[in-house]
Amino acid sequence: MKRFLIVMIVALTVAIMGFFYLTKQNKPVAEIQTFNNEVLYAKIQLGSQLYVTHCASCHGDQLQGNPKWNIATDEDGDNYPPPLNGTGHTWHHSPDQLFNIIKYGFKIYNESYKGKMQGNPDLSDEDVWSILAYIQYVWPESIQKKYDSMTKH
Repeated sequence: MKRFLIVMIVALTVAIMGFFYLTKQNKPVAEIQTFNNEVLYAKIQLGSQLYVTHCASCHGDQLQGNPKWNIATDEDGDNYPPPLNGTGHTWHHSPDQLFNIIKYGFKIYNESYKGKMQGNPDLSDEDVWSILAYIQYVWPESIQKKYDSMTKH
């Protein structure tokens, strides 16, 4: 009987510890997600403000770009700004490529590039990542999922 009681106490202790372990494992994830959502929300808010200041004059206040972006060039022979709202090709580029284009312009990939996207070298790296967070936030959920699966290594 004594042995049975010890086995039951050990089994009950293991069960309780297992329950608390599993509960504890889920709780920090929820807390981290809440924290990350707060941080991400702040990043998106900052990105939205920076987008208005540095990007909207060309790419549009709704990230819509120019309707002629993929069919014509402007009077200077430059490409029109593409949409950044998920309807163009932006989401086909890696995060690093998008970062470099925003920060340094297309000249980083083509030294002879003479288009209007010359970059924003005065923005901090954090500012550029915030703009990207905002742009990606605007994308439709289907594009976000495709992008996430495409950029996972």
